[in-house]
Amino acid sequence: MLQKLAALMICILLCMTSTWFGVKRIEAVQKELPGEVDRAPDAGKVSIHDPSVLKAEENYYVFGSHLAVGKSNDLIRWGLVTAGVNDSARLFVPEGETLRSVLREPLSWTDAFQIMRGDAEDDLQTGIWAPSVIYNKTMGKYCWYACSSVWGVPHSVIWLATADAPEGPYTYRSSLIYSGFNKKTQRRFFPLDSLHYLYTNIGDLIKQGVFTRKEIEAQPWFTEFGDYDVFWGRMPNAIDPTVFADAQGGLWLCYGSFSGGVYVMPLIEETGLPDYKYMRNTPGYDIYFGKQISKTNEATDGTGEGPFIVYDREHGYYYFYLTYGGLGATDRYQIREYRSTSPDGPYTDAAGNDALEMKNTGLLLFGNYKFAEHERAYLSGGHSSCLIDDDGKMFQVYHTRFNDGVGFFRTTVHQMAVNEDGWAVTLPLEYHGETVSPNGYSLDAICGEYEFILHESKPLKTDVRYDWDNIEETVNHPVDLVLEPDGRLMKSGVAAGVWTVTDRSPYLTLTVDGVTYRGVLCVQSRESGSGSAMTFAACGSSNATVWGVKK
Repeated sequence: MLQKLAALMICILLCMTSTWFGVKRIEAVQKELPGEVDRAPDAGKVSIHDPSVLKAEENYYVFGSHLAVGKSNDLIRWGLVTAGVNDSARLFVPEGETLRSVLREPLSWTDAFQIMRGDAEDDLQTGIWAPSVIYNKTMGKYCWYACSSVWGVPHSVIWLATADAPEGPYTYRSSLIYSGFNKKTQRRFFPLDSLHYLYTNIGDLIKQGVFTRKEIEAQPWFTEFGDYDVFWGRMPNAIDPTVFADAQGGLWLCYGSFSGGVYVMPLIEETGLPDYKYMRNTPGYDIYFGKQISKTNEATDGTGEGPFIVYDREHGYYYFYLTYGGLGATDRYQIREYRSTSPDGPYTDAAGNDALEMKNTGLLLFGNYKFAEHERAYLSGGHSSCLIDDDGKMFQVYHTRFNDGVGFFRTTVHQMAVNEDGWAVTLPLEYHGETVSPNGYSLDAICGEYEFILHESKPLKTDVRYDWDNIEETVNHPVDLVLEPDGRLMKSGVAAGVWTVTDRSPYLTLTVDGVTYRGVLCVQSRESGSGSAMTFAACGSSNATVWGVKK
């Protein structure tokens, strides 16, 4: 009996701290985020956390956590539309209403957990995190998918609001997915036992005849004690939603984070809500949560969040971006890439690993870095989104921090390009309107000396922590690389490989220290404002990326 009681306590503790792995160390940073919505360190930029990019009505928008919205007409200069989780947030709150009254349904779930663990009612979290906004042509509405959660635990909910215009006002419609519930029928040991699945939308779905209680309680969502099973690789945390369109225009939702990894599910276009019939009748799908496409594991320090999927019609791939590490400036956020020819996977990386494998996977787009022209190192770039514009240009939009001793964040845009192997690589300098030349570049323009950075896709070590005193150890600094006219490649003054370009194209192949990287050349504006430079980004089957900026 004592052993069973001890096991029960451990299971409940895991449930309460499902996102502990890789997350607890940045809790203090997260608590500060709601007040950091307008501290962009550079003119014409915005500080929006967890940005999701949308093009609408000839403008570009980024929608982020804490009801922050930025706007631009060129992806270069940005202004703040609104920010702040409060009753004056007209994006959501009509005159005479409060934010909590508007979002009473999703917040009642997160409130219940906080109250039962003893939090004061005047101190309850009003979390509104990581939205994704799309235009649903069938509904004729802009659909805002967001999540509300309690920091550090899986008691979360993903919900939908709609509007006639991208800047709102948005009207709350429905909650879609809950997590953190249990199937216990009585409060035996802890007050938290009362967070039963009938208090979620599952109760309504049972009343509607979509599910039965018997089949819900037979699902593999629970431990032997009836608690929500959130251990690595198991059930998801209902946060970080992203909606994307497939090749036929159908809508899909991907979501998830720490604990169970990332899931996808189809949506009904007429309502924007989950297609339970499809999930029930399709092998590999959970009837409520959808299909798992990635798993959190020890090699990635138990992390993996901010999923984003985009379909590239030109190359026929669904690109899946996932951020590993921690969101704090010293916690090594980093974006990894996978791809698939199907919206629900399987998703694999450049080394051929499936995202579901319980090991270090993912093509690393970039890590912490600093070129000579930068006054400060770029740190913890992550929680990305991707836009393919009307002209075919692809962009990576994410938030980054800096080695400035403070760690404020800024929304950042880099152009991406697809190499000859069909992998999207991120160009090394921020976007300033440049275009990759489809016909390539002259030999004189390409040859010369470059600042060269290697971003290696390494496991995140759970036993290594960084602070402002040693964060420089994680920064990738450039070494000298020379592309000789005869095809030789010199690194730090020593012969290190060869290079070639595909005739009449921007495609570049480099073999450096025995590893081959295939990528794309582009003349980019320098971030310092002093002219332009030839650059390249290339990736290899080791899941590493290399960058070059010509001196």
